[in-house]
Amino acid sequence: MNSIEKGNVFENEVYQYIEKELNNDRLLVSGQMSKLFSKKGYFSKDRDKNIITDISIETYLPNSTNYSLLIVIECKDYNGKIPVDEIEEFYSKVQQIAGANVKAIFCTKSALQASALNYAKSKKIGVIRFLPHNQIDYKFEIVLSYLTTEMIAKRNELNWNEFNSAFLNQEHISKERSFYACDGEYIYGNLFSILKEYLNEK
Repeated sequence: MNSIEKGNVFENEVYQYIEKELNNDRLLVSGQMSKLFSKKGYFSKDRDKNIITDISIETYLPNSTNYSLLIVIECKDYNGKIPVDEIEEFYSKVQQIAGANVKAIFCTKSALQASALNYAKSKKIGVIRFLPHNQIDYKFEIVLSYLTTEMIAKRNELNWNEFNSAFLNQEHISKERSFYACDGEYIYGNLFSILKEYLNEK
C-alpha cells in the first residue's frame, strides 16, 4: 500500500468513526443539524479557488442556509513522526477558509515532532492521535467506548504525562485507551469533550 492509499484508508476510518457518532447524536453538535463531508471544497480568496478538506462538519441553526460552525479535519498516517511543516500548512489552509466559526482538528495515527505539537498548541489546533490497535494493551475482552457521556473524563482525571507520551512517542503503548486529544493547554479523553470546548468558545 503506497502512502496515498494508506492515507485514504485512515481518512475513511476517521470519517466512519465520526459519522457513526454523529448519526447516534453522541457528539455535542446535533446530528440532525449537522452535515458531514469528505473532500469538500471551501473557497479561498487568496487562491481564488476552493481548498479541498479531508473531512468537514457543518452545523446549522434552525431555518438557516449558512452553517454557524465549521469543523475542518485533516488526516495523516505517516510511518514517522508528523513534522511541524504539516501543521503549519494545515493552519494556513484553515486561515484561508477563515472566520471565527471555523475550527481545526488534526487527526493522526503517528506521533508528532515536539515542534509540531507546540505549534498546534500555540494556534489552538485540536490534535487527535488514534493509537494503532497493536499499541493498545487491553485488559478486558469487552472494551467500553470512550464516546459516551457517562465516560467523559474530567480534565483533572487525565494524565498529561501519558498524553504527552502518546503525542510524541511513536511506539507509545496505552492501557486500553485508543484516543488522545489536545487543544491549546487542555487534554481530552474523547471527541465529545473536545467539541464541547469548541461550542463553549463560540
